[in-house]
Amino acid sequence: MDAMSGTFARARAGVMRAAYTRPSAYVCGLFNLLILLALLPVIAQAADTQANPYAGLPVRKAGLWEVTIQAHSPAGMGGRVQPAMTVLQCTDAKAERVVPLFLLPAREGCQRITVKKNAARGSHEVSTVCQTHGQRMDMQLTLRGDMQARYDGTYRIQHPATPSNNTGQVPFEGRWLGRCKPGQRAGDMVLPNGITVNTVDDARRASEHAH
Repeated sequence: MDAMSGTFARARAGVMRAAYTRPSAYVCGLFNLLILLALLPVIAQAADTQANPYAGLPVRKAGLWEVTIQAHSPAGMGGRVQPAMTVLQCTDAKAERVVPLFLLPAREGCQRITVKKNAARGSHEVSTVCQTHGQRMDMQLTLRGDMQARYDGTYRIQHPATPSNNTGQVPFEGRWLGRCKPGQRAGDMVLPNGITVNTVDDARRASEHAH
C-alpha cells in the first residue's frame, strides 16, 4: 500500500457508494476530485525557506475555508461537463506547509516545481512535474487573491502517458468562513459526499512508514 493510500482509499470508497445513489454527473465530479487527491503529499517533511519550493506562495489564513471547483469541460472534444463541487477545508500554517492549498503536490514526488510571482497581474504561477503511482503528472496553477478572505485561480493537469485523462483549465475559488468547527482539526477536508479525510495525518503516517 503506497504512502497516500489512506486518504485516497477513503475518498474512493465514498465515490463508489455515491455511484449507487447519485446522478452520473455528480459522480464524475467526485472522480475529478480524486485526481486532485492523488496529488496530495506522499511524505511529510519539515521545510525551511531554502528547501521549500513553495516558499514564495502566500499562505491561507488559519480557519475554515469553503473551496469550490467550478463547473468545467475536460480537455478534448465531446467530454462530459463536470458540475461544480465544493469542499470544506480546516487549515493552519503548519497544514499549509504540508499541503499547500490542499491542492498542490508535495515536493518529494516531484522532479520540478517552479513558483513565479506576476506583480502586474497580482498572481502567482505554479508549475509542477511529478510522479504519482509511477506515472508522470504535470500541473499548472494560477493563484490570485489576498488569502485572508478569498482567493481564486485556475489549474490544469496533464498526463503525458494517458492524455485522455487530461483536464482543461479548471477554475476554483476559496472563501474564508471563520474558525474551524468544533471537533475539526487542521488538515481536515470534508468532501462533497460528507466523507472527511485528514491530509496531514495521512502524510505523517506515510513518513513513519517510510522510516
